[in-house]
Amino acid sequence: MATGKAEIVCTGSELLAGKLNLYAPLFHERLAPLGFSLVREQSSGDELGAIADCIKGALKRARLVLVVGGLGPTFDDLTRQAAAAALGRKLVYSRPCARILEINYKLKPLPPGFKNQCLLLDGAKPLENSNGTAFGQVITRGGKMLVLLPGPRKEWEPMFPNFLNAEISGFFGFSPITQVKLRLAGLWETRAEELLSPVMRRAKGASCTILAGPGTVDFILSGEDERGLITKAAEACRKILGAKVYGEGGATLAGAAGEKLKARGATLAAAESCTGGLAARLITDIPGSSAWFLGGAVAYSDAAKIKFLGVRAATIKRYGAVSGECAREMAAGAKRALKSDYAFSVTGIAGPDGGTPEKPVGLVYFGLAGPGGVKVFRRRLRGTRPFIRACAANLILDELRKVIK
Repeated sequence: MATGKAEIVCTGSELLAGKLNLYAPLFHERLAPLGFSLVREQSSGDELGAIADCIKGALKRARLVLVVGGLGPTFDDLTRQAAAAALGRKLVYSRPCARILEINYKLKPLPPGFKNQCLLLDGAKPLENSNGTAFGQVITRGGKMLVLLPGPRKEWEPMFPNFLNAEISGFFGFSPITQVKLRLAGLWETRAEELLSPVMRRAKGASCTILAGPGTVDFILSGEDERGLITKAAEACRKILGAKVYGEGGATLAGAAGEKLKARGATLAAAESCTGGLAARLITDIPGSSAWFLGGAVAYSDAAKIKFLGVRAATIKRYGAVSGECAREMAAGAKRALKSDYAFSVTGIAGPDGGTPEKPVGLVYFGLAGPGGVKVFRRRLRGTRPFIRACAANLILDELRKVIK
């Protein structure tokens, strides 16, 4: 299988000062079907020399280098200048790019910052930005390609189907790669590897990747599929995993549950405590979720649980807010208040404080009310506060999609 090596360079001092960079898997998903393996990701601060060094090093090792960020209109957007220094090329003013900005933003003359965004590497091809002012750029040299992309995902992502896929495929000519991403829930990364290892051993020539998330796992198969290698391996995985597979590609747990609710014309309500509305946010991230999600309550305090969800004070006094009994009444209360077909509840101790020997940090109770009554279950989760909250939100959405028939 003919493949090439690719590297990405992400610029921005914020990436070195605490901001989490999640771009590597996103670029992996877009480059693998084009025949490229992403072998390295670097982050650089907003310093011209540092960015130039990253670009030079990446071009020595990889055939395709993508630089993300630093193309904006402010003083610290230095990627163009750094790329010019790395390649020994001049920057030239593009009148066609300027004209696009003048028309799109009704600005004539262009402000200085906008004029800077019209500077292209000598010989580069501009990539129009449908969601911003920063043009992408593609330049080739000696069998290698350097791509400059704006930092925000909403700006660079459309450039792949609109321009980049054709540019990369046309230049390198690698065979098309088939990629299947199976999205799993209800098992951990090690268990997924254990179950799927026989398939991975048999699927010689395929690239297999397991990515762990908060209560979820992604299993990615990629390779040439001329003889049905990837198709057959993916089908074998589906048979082994069964209901653990909640979707493929960009599917989400909330979306999987929502599809079932919509199909049967059912509605949903939520009652959250330790997750603080995270599960509801995952649901409302889905366009059209208002067709089946009625709403919910973030009942954080005992008083809120009593007032908004009808949890009995005696229940909290006897069993505590973090208990199966409280979770049961929260779910039933949300279902009753909003007159929904289904309702879920989450109550637990996300930490880092608040745990006791009897109820340690990470203990979470869940309630799921439906036509057949209320089901209650508990889990002991381990990790940071954000991880526990994210796991809890995914767990209840996974359980929801499994009980809807």
